[in-house]
Amino acid sequence: MDDSHAFYTPNAPIGMEPLEVEVQAPSHPFVVAFHLLFKILALTIYLFGLFVMEGRVSSPFVITFIISAIFLALDFWVTKNVSGRLLVGLRWWNDIKEDGSNVWVFESLEKEAIINPIESKIFWVALIVFPIVWFSFFLKQLFSFTGWDWAILCALSCTLQLANVTGYIKCAKEARKQMQDSLTSFVFSQALSAMTNQNSATTTV
Repeated sequence: MDDSHAFYTPNAPIGMEPLEVEVQAPSHPFVVAFHLLFKILALTIYLFGLFVMEGRVSSPFVITFIISAIFLALDFWVTKNVSGRLLVGLRWWNDIKEDGSNVWVFESLEKEAIINPIESKIFWVALIVFPIVWFSFFLKQLFSFTGWDWAILCALSCTLQLANVTGYIKCAKEARKQMQDSLTSFVFSQALSAMTNQNSATTTV
């Protein structure tokens, strides 16, 4: 069974620091740098690592594969646990209950005004573009019939990065839905209050 739950920062579970406290800094240059760094390093090692290590190590493919995989894993962790909550005010994770069911948990920042718009654009562009690039390389290696070893690395990259893409898109949708529900509730309460006041005034007259 797949379920989901979304909440704003004030309702964050015990042990999770409030997002609002973490994103109040006007900019996060180091976070932006690391959000891009491991993505770029993994892709660079994949493209040029074999040429650089050829003749210098006994197994250039194995070394290139391992280094690229390490950078991909680091990128997955940084994107999921650091850059998402600091650059766009979103956080997601998947809980597995005792009965074996999966629960997607989404947290969003209530005050979007304190999010830096430039950093937010950088986050989303990098989050979407790099998986597309890796998927194109995966197709290239898959249909070359000689690069299936590299296709495994590309598939690993696509899997890790698409997990973050899926998580953050779900998180953004839940945050938007929660915001729309809050706005609808506010408008309804204001309309109800206005009608009540009008009826009270009519009765008094």
